Amino acid sequence: MEIMKLGGSAIVDIFRPIHARRLVAVRISGQAGDGFLQTALASFVLFSPERAANPGAIALSFGILLLPYSFIGPFAGVFIDRWSRRRILAMANLVRAITMVGLATLVYHHSESALLALLVIVSLGVNRFLQAALAASIPHVVSSDQLVTANALFPT
Repeated sequence: MEIMKLGGSAIVDIFRPIHARRLVAVRISGQAGDGFLQTALASFVLFSPERAANPGAIALSFGILLLPYSFIGPFAGVFIDRWSRRRILAMANLVRAITMVGLATLVYHHSESALLALLVIVSLGVNRFLQAALAASIPHVVSSDQLVTANALFPT
């Protein structure tokens, strides 16, 4: 029982600094936004009654959704270390807002174009980059003795 009590207080202590709570809130909202975007696109492309979803469209949709993992992931750390994390957070959210407006406009006009695919890739890629920057920011918002717990808890 003593171990569980100690572990529980360690988790509570991680959330004491305001910056740690803000970091987790931004991570959750970013991941939720990605989930909503992916669900909306799946509904628009795959489950729309006006379109008959064929295997090619399904494969292309999944390819577009998974492409940012392959292209952004290997290179994100290099840029995150060179650029200001605050600037990354500000610019990434600005780019995501602009792409979301473009995506909403294209979906409103029922457009299934290459521009739609490009905007989805950009939006998801920017969010992958943003999430990597947030993960790299964890050591700046928690104390060094709480870093292992925060690294295990925050991304999940």
